[in-house]
Amino acid sequence: MNTTTEKDIVNILWKALKHVAIENDDSIDNQITVNIKKINDKQEVKITKAEIIAFVNDQIHKFHIVNGVYYCSDHVEYTVIAREKYRPSLAPFAWPEDIPFTEQNKYKYGLSQISLGLFFKFLKEVTLDTNFIVQNIFTNSFYMGIFNDSGTAIDLFDKEINLYNIVDSLLQRSVKQYLMAIKIEPNDDSEKANISNNIKKYKKMAESAMFNVNLANFHGFSLRYLEHPLIAITDSNNMKKINGKRMTAPHMVYNHDMLEIYTAGNWHDDPLVQFINYYQVAEYLFNYVPNELLFEEVQEKIASPKFSYTDKSDVLELSRLIADLNRKNDKEVNSLRMVLNQYVKYDDLKKSLPDKLINYYRDEIPSFLKNTSEPNQIKFSINNLKNSDKVYGKMASRLYAVRNCLVHNKEGENHFNSLIDDESLKKEVPLMKAIAETVIIKYGTTI
Repeated sequence: MNTTTEKDIVNILWKALKHVAIENDDSIDNQITVNIKKINDKQEVKITKAEIIAFVNDQIHKFHIVNGVYYCSDHVEYTVIAREKYRPSLAPFAWPEDIPFTEQNKYKYGLSQISLGLFFKFLKEVTLDTNFIVQNIFTNSFYMGIFNDSGTAIDLFDKEINLYNIVDSLLQRSVKQYLMAIKIEPNDDSEKANISNNIKKYKKMAESAMFNVNLANFHGFSLRYLEHPLIAITDSNNMKKINGKRMTAPHMVYNHDMLEIYTAGNWHDDPLVQFINYYQVAEYLFNYVPNELLFEEVQEKIASPKFSYTDKSDVLELSRLIADLNRKNDKEVNSLRMVLNQYVKYDDLKKSLPDKLINYYRDEIPSFLKNTSEPNQIKFSINNLKNSDKVYGKMASRLYAVRNCLVHNKEGENHFNSLIDDESLKKEVPLMKAIAETVIIKYGTTI
């Protein structure tokens, strides 16, 4: 089956515009008049089919793609879709305007529906017949009562009256509402002219901005990047869950692999999947941190004026030190403890976790670890992180025990049964998530 053409898109738009037209004189088949409403104004606008043809062609050719990132002459669009927490369906972008990030400096960041040019590009990827596209792409426009009668005004709110805003408003409540983008626009004109040469930088900035949105739990959104998002779209509607937090523009860029793992965890509601993905963020540094610590200790030893490479006892002592450190690093739980000790501090967890959970980790253990021989060794007090390294050992032991119980099922050991243990596991997820977020941030670099 052929893909959608520009002609198909033009016909779709023309059909939608004719549906709300004031006049539809068959003798003037290629011109219609529509009602446009603004906050304190209302006027009629004539639109010709020739204008729509030229408009669609112009918009489609505005955007290019490099390394999975779309860009035009003045900004970048990082395409994402959103789910609301604990809901199986997609979340719409229901605001009439882009939502700006706070604390912007050299770049303007915003979250919005994708631009029309990208929407038309994605429509051209659809391989279904035109009637099906009309029925599904314009579901809300035709069948949800948005444009019930001829002459119904297209509301531009306070936007300028032009063809782009008219078409965009017409499509606001179509499937386009589920296609979002993190938009980044440099303030400097010379940097705008050089966007195509800096896509890798913009991709890192966009990934970091997506992390900030997920971190803020903005409107309950959990964002996920998709290069071709239309294939993932449904026509479901969601209610907004507002938490009052603002999205802030990123001042740092974060490790790409860590962000993908974190986003995978954030995208799922299954606590098992969430915990394992958040754990893997910390696991990403299981080689890096021990190696850095080994390097620092060995470097300090050999840099000392008291060390002599010709002294046999000094060299043997150094080799024993390296062997001891490597032996400790062989155990995954020790690597986890080192990562926690290196990156996670009292304030990081205290700000992220409610007192109820902090007390829970101090006093109780998960139901599926009930056969642990020394339960007190996996109970810990976050309040003691400031003055006791032993707490890191207990925290690591608890998280490692949970992880093993989720991924192993050996006879005679603790078992996780999702049918009865899900609620208990859900209490462990916030701790692992807070640790993952802290590690991502502290391993990041400033822009």
